[in-house]
Amino acid sequence: MTDARIPVSGPWITEREVQYVADATRSAWYSKHHVYHDKFERAFAEYLGVKHTIALPSCTSAIHLALAALGVGAGDEVIVPDVTWIASAAPVTYLGGTTVFADIDALNWCIDPASVEALLTPRTRAIIAVELYGSMPDWDALRDLSVRYEIPIIEDAAEAIGSRYRNRPAGSFGQVSVFSFHGSKTLTTGEGGLLATDDTALFQRAQVLRDHGRPMGDRYFRNTEVAFKYKMSSMQAALGLAQLKQIDKLVARKREIFG
Repeated sequence: MTDARIPVSGPWITEREVQYVADATRSAWYSKHHVYHDKFERAFAEYLGVKHTIALPSCTSAIHLALAALGVGAGDEVIVPDVTWIASAAPVTYLGGTTVFADIDALNWCIDPASVEALLTPRTRAIIAVELYGSMPDWDALRDLSVRYEIPIIEDAAEAIGSRYRNRPAGSFGQVSVFSFHGSKTLTTGEGGLLATDDTALFQRAQVLRDHGRPMGDRYFRNTEVAFKYKMSSMQAALGLAQLKQIDKLVARKREIFG
């Protein structure tokens, strides 16, 4: 009797990925250490239609960085759906904040805007909207809440590359959005993540925080605050760039497996 299971996920690696990673291994050092990062970040920003992206070691670090760049700290509340992976919520506690769990919509399994609105308090500093299993929430209602209450939304698109809402791609709705490139995701770099935003001030703040508190373009070894070390390797960026070049095929294959 054969095993007839169809895996939910797994990497699809072609010769292009192998070639890009091999090239990064040979050449992406010293003055060229950032070449594949730059290419991957630009290509991903173009794919999403956003101004800024930052390649990171994980989606968890991207959420942590987003919250920190938004100024979330002790005593602040962040609303998160009560059905998600722990990484969507844990970074709130890294910063001393309080996680408040909202209900999900029975149809799409994503955060319910009505539940979010009922949980808002003067201490609410952000909403994390998780696009669980690639489903997407009611972004019209969520963005309306964000504008009316002046509360930013972090779009957790970890599992949603290729998903669309009103013909806009996942990752283009939040004030800041995050992706995962774990081996279980449609696009993988083995481990890895990405932060995306149109907010230039938030992008610049995140760049400082992810590089041990070193101002952008400033001198090496000069750090103005205690921050984090969140950077993807060149080999991961090369793998991600190659994967992004075949993203339409990856998403189409995912849909075939779902069918």
